[in-house]
Amino acid sequence: MPKPVDSKPKKKKTSHLKLVVSNPPLDKDLFQATNSGMGFTAEVRKRGRSHYALIARDPFHHLGCQIILETHNNEDEKRSKSVTCHFPDMVAEELNASVGEDETLYALILIQFQMKILTQILLFCQDHGVSNLIIYANDTPEGHALGIYDTLVVYEDKIPTLRGTKTQMVIPVTQETFSKWMDHMHQANQDFRQALWEDQRSNPSIRAYLKSDPTLKFFG
Repeated sequence: MPKPVDSKPKKKKTSHLKLVVSNPPLDKDLFQATNSGMGFTAEVRKRGRSHYALIARDPFHHLGCQIILETHNNEDEKRSKSVTCHFPDMVAEELNASVGEDETLYALILIQFQMKILTQILLFCQDHGVSNLIIYANDTPEGHALGIYDTLVVYEDKIPTLRGTKTQMVIPVTQETFSKWMDHMHQANQDFRQALWEDQRSNPSIRAYLKSDPTLKFFG
C-alpha cells in the first residue's frame, strides 16, 4: 500500500518548464532519417492482478517508455483507492541528436510527450474508478521534466531512497481534474506552436523541424 499523504498544501509553481535556447550549427537536415509516419501511440497491458504496463511510443520523435501502474484497493475490494506509478528517467538521446542538440526544441517535444502520457494515465484511472494518482519520479533533471504536471498536483513531497531522492506527486482523479488538464494541454500546445513559429527565423533547428512536419501533426 502507498504511504498515506497528509493534507499539507503544496507550494505553487510555474506551469511550464523554463526553456533554454541553444542554436548549434547544423551539419545535416534534421529528421532526415525519420521514415516513420506514426505519431504518439499508447496501450495498456495487464501484467498481474493489480499491475499494468502503459507502453507509450512516438516513433517520429524517437521516443518511447514503459510505465508500470499499480492499483491499490479499499478493504471491500470494490473500488480502487489509488494508482501508483514510477516514472523512468527520460534521457532521449536519439531525439536530442535529431534536433541538433537544440535545448529549446528538445524540451518542447519532450514536454508534449509527457503531457500525452499523463492523459493516458488519467483515462486509465477513470476506467478503474480510481480516486488518487500518485506519481514517483527521480529527483534528477530528467525527472524535473514532469513539472508540466504541477497544475494538477495537490501534494508534493521528497522521498529518500537508497539511490537518491524521489519526488512524490499526488493528483486527484475527478472530472474537474480531467477538464482542467484538457484546457491546460490546449493552452500549452498553442503556446508551444507559437514559440516554434516565432523562433524559426533565428533558430535553424526549428526551421528544419518545421520543414519535416509543416502542419505539426506529430507535435501536439
